[in-house]
Amino acid sequence: MTSRERLLTWSTLTALSCLVVLAFLRTPGNVAMAQDESKAPVLGPASAVTLVSEAGDALDLRAVDGRLSWGDEPQQRTQAAAYVHIGRLLTPLMQVEERMEERQALRDRLTEDAQVMIDELETIQADMEGLTPEDEEGQELMQRGQQLAQQLQAFRQQATAIEEAKAAEQLEQCYRELVDAVNLVADRKKIDTVYRFIPTDDPFNLTDVSSAMLQIRLRSVLRYPEGADITEEIAEELNLDLE
Repeated sequence: MTSRERLLTWSTLTALSCLVVLAFLRTPGNVAMAQDESKAPVLGPASAVTLVSEAGDALDLRAVDGRLSWGDEPQQRTQAAAYVHIGRLLTPLMQVEERMEERQALRDRLTEDAQVMIDELETIQADMEGLTPEDEEGQELMQRGQQLAQQLQAFRQQATAIEEAKAAEQLEQCYRELVDAVNLVADRKKIDTVYRFIPTDDPFNLTDVSSAMLQIRLRSVLRYPEGADITEEIAEELNLDLE
């Protein structure tokens, strides 16, 4: 074999070796290995991670009660937050049959008391028929009627206040029940803080500019994760149907 032939043979073998090496490097297994190596490695377990700022200040990050903590105070840790539309819950809570019956019974009692005075006024009016203002009996009846009418007006105002007080009392009861349900759901889902809110998509009840501005101010949360609204879970805890 001549020197030229040996040189050609060695060049061919070298080229083939390079092709084999390239083919090996391009196999799926090596691609997967390269992808795996591109992922950040998992560190730990570790009790703390110390971060140092450019100024040299050190900060220790620890896991405390399932939260990332950088200090001893409760405020120095990450918090899980959620939101509840309490308006959707208070209305059906107030419409629970027991509460509605309680308010209706109070309203009926007040109406009956007012009806006693109304009946007496009608009797006075009937007795005054045929009498003139100059008649002594007519004057007495008129005076009695005026006093009774004033009493009826005052009683109606008092009755309205009594009904409003009962509604306020029931609203507080509903609020307490709602908070209890929030605590149960929050404990179950490991939520630290729950805010009341009105969803941004809810329509406005427009009557004038002032009411529109009020509804804007009440919508304190402008953006939130979709899963952060736990109103439905609270309704289930309270056995309420929000449909």
